[in-house]
Amino acid sequence: MSSTDKKAFLAIYKEIEADIITDIQNLPALSDNVKKQLIDYYSKCLPYTVPGGKMTRGLTVIKGVEVLKQRALTEQEYKDAAILGWQVEWLQAFFLVADDIMDASITRRGSPCWYKCPNVTQDNAINDALILENMIYQTLRRHFKSHPSYVQILHLFIDTTFQTEVGQHIDTNGTPYAEGTRAPLDLTRFTLDRYQGCVRYKTCYYSFYLSCALALAYCGYDPDSEEGKALYKKAEDVCMIFGEYFQIQDDVLDAFAPPEVLGKIGTDIEDAKCSWLVCKALELVNDEQKKVLEEYYGKHDPEGVQKVKDLYKDLELEELYHSYEEEQKKICDELIAKIEPENFQDLFKFLLGKIYKRQK
Repeated sequence: MSSTDKKAFLAIYKEIEADIITDIQNLPALSDNVKKQLIDYYSKCLPYTVPGGKMTRGLTVIKGVEVLKQRALTEQEYKDAAILGWQVEWLQAFFLVADDIMDASITRRGSPCWYKCPNVTQDNAINDALILENMIYQTLRRHFKSHPSYVQILHLFIDTTFQTEVGQHIDTNGTPYAEGTRAPLDLTRFTLDRYQGCVRYKTCYYSFYLSCALALAYCGYDPDSEEGKALYKKAEDVCMIFGEYFQIQDDVLDAFAPPEVLGKIGTDIEDAKCSWLVCKALELVNDEQKKVLEEYYGKHDPEGVQKVKDLYKDLELEELYHSYEEEQKKICDELIAKIEPENFQDLFKFLLGKIYKRQK
């Protein structure tokens, strides 16, 4: 069993799911009929919302523990690392279920968003997002309450959730609301400065740093010690760069990747998101081109969305992105090469390999 063994990783998911279903079965003061309804519902919800992605976040925890231990993991170490990895995937599920509702998305991972599924509804899906988050802490308590790093692990999840929710607020309010509806489009809000702040909080911490920090915490590195502080800081520095690169990839894929490849229908233009593409476009447009953004950005109009995409193509933003990608790859390689201890570099090479030139 290793960080490349997805079958073994998925087997741990099944164990966690079974424990949660048992928790529901053991709830007091509920009739058997109500319990059956809950069990039937969450036996569909969990496999639909938690597994199914690339699982990079979860597998990175295992890879991190392998790298820090510098040996093959024991059966218990693998299980512990995999359980922690799945809690990152559970956190991702919580965020995505909520994010899809906020963005009025249609598909996720090639299937209807959870709230779009028959017999779910938006009301249930909001509650399900909250339950998915709670399940993280139920599972951590079940498996790690006696572990010396339990409090540090809890702090990482609490801090990362807060950071991501701050980022989500910045993202959702790229165009502000007034009296319950979106205010008129204000293109001056779409700046790279705002974008970088949004990405740091919305993406970098939960998609990259959390997995690396969990591996450090599990292996006993104290963030208050001199050695531990240095390692957590190195991890954070690299992960902030990875996260920005990853989110810019996401923005480009949202506009240009076919939905059948991407697994979802991109809605950044309709939702008036502060994306890398619109920020770069505003740096490059002439007055006539800017009118296209003023007229069509943030409108749920397929013809208008296509006009914005055509403008992006006229500005050669895809080509600009490919140049940026190669520059970022070079910067990341140089930064990774400076990390000590040298074996810790393998974790970040693993992560970079997962995202470099990804197509979905």
